[in-house]
Amino acid sequence: MITISIENAAKELAKELKATTEFADLRQAQARIKLDPAAQDIMAEMEQIQVNIQEMLTDGLPVDEEFQKLYQLQHQAVANTTLSQYFSAQEAFSLIMKNADQIINQELE
Repeated sequence: MITISIENAAKELAKELKATTEFADLRQAQARIKLDPAAQDIMAEMEQIQVNIQEMLTDGLPVDEEFQKLYQLQHQAVANTTLSQYFSAQEAFSLIMKNADQIINQELE
């Protein structure tokens, strides 16, 4: 059971994370994807292929062809300015989250 002080600390951490430039950049990048049909199509196709790969792995089927499709789509995604900016923003925010997680884990030792 979570105590009120832990819950409050988590809410404060979320508030601080929302105040970062990295979070703002990520939100802006997400909004730009909604305005870019080509980026939306690439993302949707990548997500579908990832689902297909998971299902095929579960069923013990070969996934080489699906991985090749995903690889090609990743190249298209990087070439798309909207998605390239999104991936950069996502990576920057993930680094903030990773650092926060490392600090919490260090403090728990």
